[in-house]
Amino acid sequence: MQTDQDAQPAQGDAQKQTEDKTPSESEEMETNTEENKGEKKSDQPPQAKKAKVKTKVLELPIENSPQWQLANDMLNLFVENEGKMIMQDKLEKERNDAKNNVEEYVYDMRDKLHGMLEKFVSESDRDALSLKLEDTENWLYEDGEDQPKQVYIDKLAELKKLGQPIMDRFMEAEERPKAFEELGKQIQQYMKFVEAYKMKDEQYDHLDEADVTKVDKLNNDAMIWMNSTMNQQSKHSLAVDALVKVKDIKAKTKELFSTCNPIVTKPKPKVEVPKEETPAEQNGPVGDQEKTQEPTADKGAAENTGNPTSETTENKPDMDLD
Repeated sequence: MQTDQDAQPAQGDAQKQTEDKTPSESEEMETNTEENKGEKKSDQPPQAKKAKVKTKVLELPIENSPQWQLANDMLNLFVENEGKMIMQDKLEKERNDAKNNVEEYVYDMRDKLHGMLEKFVSESDRDALSLKLEDTENWLYEDGEDQPKQVYIDKLAELKKLGQPIMDRFMEAEERPKAFEELGKQIQQYMKFVEAYKMKDEQYDHLDEADVTKVDKLNNDAMIWMNSTMNQQSKHSLAVDALVKVKDIKAKTKELFSTCNPIVTKPKPKVEVPKEETPAEQNGPVGDQEKTQEPTADKGAAENTGNPTSETTENKPDMDLD
């Protein structure tokens, strides 16, 4: 403990001695450092001027001398092998697509049989198709895992043979009301036409009565056919094929339109208006104009001669009676 305390006063004395240095000593130290710097600068050699760099452009000759060029036979062989690999990849893709189509049809038809297609298939047909779908699914993951493309195409055709009639009945039921609606619009349009003709409408007064009668008959026949088929179809089961197809309804609508529309839209005959003859322009007056001008001239002369004394009396000076 005493040694530490003795060391601390010694350090304090050293600090006091450095602080007690005179300003003259510090100035001497600064001058010495400046002299040393000047000596260092004088020791360095003077910098030399940078020499200018000259650039020269030279054209380098290029020679094409391939050292590892393939022979033509070898190159053709590689191109042929590449074409074979591309064709093999294409065939493999088509095979996988055919397999995927079978798998997608199995899953899609299985869901629809118990959904949107349930009303359009009988119970026996639904059970048979469901069993066929299940067998096909098992075959895909067993023997049908790696089969040629044609095998998958034939398998899909077998499934569609049972499932497509059900899908067709569904599509017919969806499109049949629209087809009947289009036919009904045509019938209503031609009924209004016949009624307007009977009411002596000026728009149709140029048509022949025989043509209008033909339109009326065809329209009535189409209406009877539509009402009859709609009543029969409403009593028919949806699980069997429809009595009338959508294509038959559209054909009936087209037949009615092609026969009646030319008569309904027959234009009125054009009436030619007689053209008015315009007289040719003449330089002199026309004969009537000459006659009208002559009396006016005579009238003017008569007026001038009728009172000969008027001007003279007016121009005479007054007489002096004195």
